[in-house]
Amino acid sequence: MSKREQAMADALDAEDASQSQLGLRERSKLDKRRRIKAAARAVFISKGYDAATTREIAAQADVGIGTLFNYAKEKRELLMMIINDDLDEINASSAATVDLDSPLIDQLTAFFTARYAYWASEPALARPAVQETFDFLGIKGEQGPETARFYARRPKIEKLLADIIGRQQAAGNIADDVESSLIASLFMTIYLTEVRRWLNQADPRVDAGIARLRELLALAIRGIKVPEAAKTEKTGKGRGA
Repeated sequence: MSKREQAMADALDAEDASQSQLGLRERSKLDKRRRIKAAARAVFISKGYDAATTREIAAQADVGIGTLFNYAKEKRELLMMIINDDLDEINASSAATVDLDSPLIDQLTAFFTARYAYWASEPALARPAVQETFDFLGIKGEQGPETARFYARRPKIEKLLADIIGRQQAAGNIADDVESSLIASLFMTIYLTEVRRWLNQADPRVDAGIARLRELLALAIRGIKVPEAAKTEKTGKGRGA
């Protein structure tokens, strides 16, 4: 083998070693993140979010406090890390559960039911998550990456809803004189307001919560304006009396 060929072979070996080392580092980071998230979930549920401390979470994850802060600078970020990963899975699956041939109200109910089921499954995480994100709207300052990731999800959810609404508009089932994105924003606002009210109950039940949300969404779809035909009929009856 010539010197040039040997140099090329050595360079390839060095590159392979570098890639292998990078793979080990990435796997180590993923493992630490997994342990930190699992420890945070366990401590938040067992002790409560307010009583939990980052030092206790770091100890349970078997990492130093400095290492933990590399993944989440504060307790809020640890909570958002858990919620974000869970909701990403729900977003990926909930749209697939929607029957696109069913009425709009049934599609919306199916879409939001998975979220209600998730929030009800772990209220020890759900309640502080809702409270933390609600309070943060009034706080000025830089958002942590996990909190920013949480808020970045809303436009994605609204896009999924807008697609559902757009298909209904195209089929002539609902009015098309309003942008589907605006209707989706209305539905999302109703959901966010209602889910906070529901989670504040001592024992939030999915069936009761989703039933009330369905009523509110149905009201938004129907509107409160009296149809012209019904108005004319009522006026006519009044004159005849």
